[in-house]
Amino acid sequence: MKFKLVATMLSLCASFCSFSSFATIYPTQVSGENGKVTIQKKPERIIVLEFGILDELKLLGVKPIGMGKSDNTEGQDPAHLQEFIKDIASVGTRDEPSLEAIAKLKPDLIIGDASFVMNILPQLNKIAPTILMNGILGDPKEQIKNLHTLAKITNTENKVPGIIEHYEKIRTHALKVAEKSKKKTVLIGYITPNGVFRALTSNAIATPILKELNKENLVKETDVMHRIEMTVEGVISKNPDQIAILLTDGNMEPYKKLEKNPLWKDVRALKENQIYFLDRNVWAKTHGIEAMEIMYKEAETSGFLEAIPQSKKAKLN
Repeated sequence: MKFKLVATMLSLCASFCSFSSFATIYPTQVSGENGKVTIQKKPERIIVLEFGILDELKLLGVKPIGMGKSDNTEGQDPAHLQEFIKDIASVGTRDEPSLEAIAKLKPDLIIGDASFVMNILPQLNKIAPTILMNGILGDPKEQIKNLHTLAKITNTENKVPGIIEHYEKIRTHALKVAEKSKKKTVLIGYITPNGVFRALTSNAIATPILKELNKENLVKETDVMHRIEMTVEGVISKNPDQIAILLTDGNMEPYKKLEKNPLWKDVRALKENQIYFLDRNVWAKTHGIEAMEIMYKEAETSGFLEAIPQSKKAKLN
């Protein structure tokens, strides 16, 4: 009888300890790009001012009451978030949110991006405790760090192992496919409405993912905006094996304007049918964990990963 009682107590203790290892005890302190912030209680009214952070809250099953949206040059909000965000109130754009709209929602926590709203941090802190993260410019390791921080804030740390396991499964599959492919040099970027090619730089989040996929970004420069403008002559001089054009909401019109440049026909990647059209939302705008999963999947399904021309890939599908 004594042994059964001890066994039962040990079992209960193990269960409690397992649960406790994931449970957040408030008040708790978390580190952001703006230093350490104390969270007094589990937040119930969160406002989010960056898509990558929103992406990760979605995976954790936490729905904010307000969010920063795309500006009028970026197209629609990311497709993989639209169902989740359809009834979340807008507080303006991510980089220029409305302080009045934020205050009206009476948040108990604001989560923003350091590169977007550091300049209005004092005003945000007057409304509610504010945590700034490196979301839009965060590489894959930074995104996982953000996930852990968000989980601690919202007492959802028990969900993190499953999220990371799912992400690693998709990533590992893409890397195995990439191992079988010959290394390729790449230019990746989007086209402005007037037909100018903006190539992503070496410090863009796409660059380390391309490297994992056995591809080299030929743009070695860094830039605070993570992109530089390139002329067609510049593209030709780089002589990439592949070019990835990032479309805004699937709009081909900017690329058609670029095509009108008479020099474009001399681009080797065009001649060899190695131009691919990918989603700007996930490759250059939304840098959360689910967005990265979509990047790996899209790289394969488009033919870009294995350097299969899109026309041939369409026939195979």
